[in-house]
Amino acid sequence: MRILILFFVFCLFSCQSNWNLDPVHVKESLQKGSDQWTENKVQVSTRLGDFEMELDPRTPLHRLNFIRLVKMGYFEDRYFYRIVYETGIQGGGEYLDRLNYLVPAEYIDELKPVRGSLAMARYDEGNPEQASSPSEFFIVTDTEQAARFYKKYVVFGKVTQGMAVVDSIFKAKSYDEKPVIPVKFDIKVLP
Repeated sequence: MRILILFFVFCLFSCQSNWNLDPVHVKESLQKGSDQWTENKVQVSTRLGDFEMELDPRTPLHRLNFIRLVKMGYFEDRYFYRIVYETGIQGGGEYLDRLNYLVPAEYIDELKPVRGSLAMARYDEGNPEQASSPSEFFIVTDTEQAARFYKKYVVFGKVTQGMAVVDSIFKAKSYDEKPVIPVKFDIKVLP
């Protein structure tokens, strides 16, 4: 039994290391994949339905990072684990599943958080450059409330189909911003 547990832990950390990038050379590492990660549309599947998102080419590092993680299977069996009061839903890699790098900030004046915007979360501690989390994202459900996020979180895409599904996730019963029943999702790249 002990050997089985050790094998599981080894597999967990060795698989996770494939998702990580060299924290010092994130930009260069992502740009190397620009030929193989050319897509900019994804589909999110949940028990409440599916929705589609389009990633903005004006934020190439965020787009490349997100597509890379989708193609590598990082977002399989993840959860929308937070319902941000009056603002949106958050999902992705949480706590123990955090990756070891940050994505350099790419603030675009024209990309303001509005209803349906896709943005990356950010860690405040030890992050003076305001770089983004590589794996925690949120989707805005209310433009007025989200205005306070302008230039604090990088908007790098938008929901293009199925906003009603996002609204259903947002309306799920929650306690202290945690859904009582977290909504599991999978993401796949669309052609």
